[in-house]
Amino acid sequence: MSFTTPPRPFDVAAVFPQLAPLARTATRLHPRPGSPTVHDSSVGGPLLWPADEPWPHCEGPHEKGATSVVLSPDDVRVLRRNRAAITSRRHLGRPASLPTPEELATSKRIRQGRPWPEGPIAMLPVAQLYARDVPLPVSPPGADLLQVLWCPFDHPTHPRTALFWRAAAKVTDVLADPPEPTAIQ
Repeated sequence: MSFTTPPRPFDVAAVFPQLAPLARTATRLHPRPGSPTVHDSSVGGPLLWPADEPWPHCEGPHEKGATSVVLSPDDVRVLRRNRAAITSRRHLGRPASLPTPEELATSKRIRQGRPWPEGPIAMLPVAQLYARDVPLPVSPPGADLLQVLWCPFDHPTHPRTALFWRAAAKVTDVLADPPEPTAIQ
């Protein structure tokens, strides 16, 4: 998984010397479409989550006014597949490159939204980073895996996130089907 960012065209610290004391090691993420497994570092991929550990949920409060429509994760996947299908037909020109009647009907149905979810919301995986792939910040002793999850709803003050450090080798029984929220903003 080793991808690197090309060198910058100039040295920022040389141009702005006052920034030099603020320099830190950073990892730039360049996610690409793929099919990662729980044993890979990924953005939005599956997590190496212990089967006997509860999945994190967000208790809220969630901002209802932040959006007029909420969708399910499956709705979002269908809309993305439709968009990819339409994009793949662009080279054919009109009318083949236009959305099909089925794609339009599906989009219209989905965009009507879902009911606002009640109760705790299952958090979504954002990133899973193995120390072998990226230089992780200071981690707990023995931890070689950082997992980041977030609540898919807006909050009055700031997004809700959850960080989990773990030793990958200690996870022997992996959660096969993590819960998904019934709706997302």
